[in-house]
Amino acid sequence: MNRAPWEYLFIGFNNVNFAPIFDMTWRFALAMLILSIVFYNFQGRRMRNYAVFLDLNEWLLWTSIGVFSMLLMYAVFGFDFIFVLPTMLGGAILFVWIRFIHFPPLIQAYEERLARQRYFQRSKTAHPEATIRSRATAKSKRRR
Repeated sequence: MNRAPWEYLFIGFNNVNFAPIFDMTWRFALAMLILSIVFYNFQGRRMRNYAVFLDLNEWLLWTSIGVFSMLLMYAVFGFDFIFVLPTMLGGAILFVWIRFIHFPPLIQAYEERLARQRYFQRSKTAHPEATIRSRATAKSKRRR
């Protein structure tokens, strides 16, 4: 059956209509949903002291949950492809925006702030007087 390219947007996303990409799409969505949750848990423990990286991981987690669960829902319920295609494209654009546009300036500012803090901590302990204990003054033994 010959169809015009735009007619594919208005047919159900299922194994019959989209045989080449249907199985690959739902399996990829399920695997990425599970992997994003697992990686978030590991990275959350590892980066608990670095607020910016925790924010980045959380943004990626919630984007993953939203995009991949919607793709799974579209595959299970056979939504029209007009819903599937924008979710795939929009999700990919959102991932790229989060990782390469939104967070790099925040990460750079955070790293500069940490470098400044390390510099000032070193400069405080660089003075010899800061590391030498002062002698306790002798107390008078006379009782009052």
